[in-house]
Amino acid sequence: MDTEKTLYICLTEATTIRKIQTIIKKFVKQNKYDLNIDLDSFVEVFQNNIDLMQAVIETLMYQNHPVLSMKTTQKTEPSFNFLVSETWASLFSELALKTEFSNFARDLQNLPPNIATSIKLAELIEQKANEVGGIKTTILNKTEIQNLKMELLLAVNAGSKIEPRVVVLEYVGDPKAPKVALVGKGITFDSGGYNLKSSPYIKDMKFDMTGTAVVCGAVMALAKAKAKCNVVAIAVLTDNRIGETAMLPEAIYQSMKGLTVEITNTDAEGRLVLADGITYALQEQKAQKL
Repeated sequence: MDTEKTLYICLTEATTIRKIQTIIKKFVKQNKYDLNIDLDSFVEVFQNNIDLMQAVIETLMYQNHPVLSMKTTQKTEPSFNFLVSETWASLFSELALKTEFSNFARDLQNLPPNIATSIKLAELIEQKANEVGGIKTTILNKTEIQNLKMELLLAVNAGSKIEPRVVVLEYVGDPKAPKVALVGKGITFDSGGYNLKSSPYIKDMKFDMTGTAVVCGAVMALAKAKAKCNVVAIAVLTDNRIGETAMLPEAIYQSMKGLTVEITNTDAEGRLVLADGITYALQEQKAQKL
């Protein structure tokens, strides 16, 4: 005769939501079994049920998402099946959508910087946006960026052998709503340029494109949810390298807006690409809010 196999997490009303999240994270890391998780059981003894349920669902989905790995031998992770009642079905669907695009952003961040170039990231974002649907995607190449006179973005890109890209994702769920632009920094690797970053700070500089991952993921999530809004993501993508053509401290460039900018530190590249990205949002996209 089969014996029912049940695992229990013991919680008390005195336990804070943050502590519960820590307990769940630890449980997921140690778990070795495929499980059916009864979500309703987490809220039986708590008064603030909505906040708790949100924390439980987001933590489980986030922790259960496989971390990007390019190893030839992949570890098989246990799977979760969520059991959710009609009471929480709507919240569960909302959080599942939210977590999907949080995890998409994580996957972009975790790519190695020699693979996650400006060109490759633009391709991956376009591919995901096409899967979602309802999004107009525009990718500006170097020639188009030059024609728009986005010289601050081009200055940061000057030392790189990889061309810059600007990715524009437009979602119109309500044509009458004010147009909101989300502008994301997309430095695929930030060496600091001639103001070279020192160890250990340079180690994680592939994550300097997080702004791009977040704003693009946000627009995709809104589009998939068919939200009543009018929003555009603008991702300015390049790496920041040292080379014979790289920008120099005390050099002067002109922004897309027409203002001149002195480079006092080549490791201040983020504000340069964002400046041209913001001008693009205002001039080309006619955004009313940033």
